[in-house]
Amino acid sequence: MKNHTIVCGYGYHGRKIVAALEKAGIPHVIIDLKAEEERENLIRGDAKDEDVLLRAGIREAREVLIAVSNDVDTVFIAMLSRHLNPNIRIVAKADRLASMKKIYLAGANKVISPYVIGGRLLARAVARPLVAEFFQRVTIAEDLEVAQIGVGDDSKLAGRMIKDMDLASRGLAILAVYRAGELIPNPPAEFRVEAGDHLIILGGSEEIMRLRRQG
Repeated sequence: MKNHTIVCGYGYHGRKIVAALEKAGIPHVIIDLKAEEERENLIRGDAKDEDVLLRAGIREAREVLIAVSNDVDTVFIAMLSRHLNPNIRIVAKADRLASMKKIYLAGANKVISPYVIGGRLLARAVARPLVAEFFQRVTIAEDLEVAQIGVGDDSKLAGRMIKDMDLASRGLAILAVYRAGELIPNPPAEFRVEAGDHLIILGGSEEIMRLRRQG
């Protein structure tokens, strides 16, 4: 397997990650020492073990998502992953706010703290309840999601203006476009999508999947 995602940890957050990867059709391998269920793509082992990461194809993988329950282990896995594949994208969960800087220093590209996100959502619920309700709906609803779609060189979306994509009638909206590291929020209808862009889409899961096939 090449250009796949490695998920380290198959607890509560790991299972959510795997469900999202399966929904998006992204090839992935799971590493977990104590997983209760049997899966064809599950490697039983410790992600802190170099041999286990090599069995998971760390050198050929596109990214590694670290969702283990111990921040010290997260730091070690991030360091080892970066050592084995200097070009891999590393996204990690931090249980403690104080650990985020250490995980970044260990080589992670992105560190996410569920507690920070939860705190911000609570703050929004007080100050901006309708905004908070929107984010909660997008987060938990099975029929609505925010997705990222990459536009390849041979994509049917490349070279087209947003107004020509007939998105509104399908219940889809482009919230933003990432282009060459720059975020372009709320692009106008005359915005022309180019190969290499990444579209941030809001809409129904099935319609997003249909649009993804064009990318």
